[in-house]
Amino acid sequence: MLHMTEGFSAIHPCVLAGLSYVSFQELATRVSHRNTGAATGDPIAEQLFARIALDENLHMIFYRNVIDAAFDITPDQTMQAVLASVRDFAMPGHGIEGFGRKAVEIAVAGIYDLRQHRDEVVMPVLRKWRVFEREDFGATGQQAREELATLMTDMETQALRFEDRRDALAARLAARG
Repeated sequence: MLHMTEGFSAIHPCVLAGLSYVSFQELATRVSHRNTGAATGDPIAEQLFARIALDENLHMIFYRNVIDAAFDITPDQTMQAVLASVRDFAMPGHGIEGFGRKAVEIAVAGIYDLRQHRDEVVMPVLRKWRVFEREDFGATGQQAREELATLMTDMETQALRFEDRRDALAARLAARG
């Protein structure tokens, strides 16, 4: 309740950064809701979460399309906003006490982890925006794109490390019986 009463403060409070952030955040929420529903093992809960996930997807499409248009109007500024959103991404609620531990539990359960974030959230949106194919960036946009490419490579490395640790944990738990 404390989180709801205190609200959410954007890390990068400008229009492009905000719209870029929610393009990723709405898709991240869709993925996590869909996976949460499946994890319940309850058909009614799964249907409910699927419906919520569908709404999140509609929100994402709207924001994603606005940023797509922004790339045509101001590609360098938009690319900088996208870089900031990906680099500093945090799900709503990240400031809630105990969120870090819960996020690890959610990741270990396969509901939402760094691999899903990279492959099912960030990369599809970047592909839609043709971020790595565009040829209309100036110096600042090009620099931001290069930083984003490095960030995506680093995210892949981190995802592989997490998967290795999760697999090792699962093997230890299975060995215990």
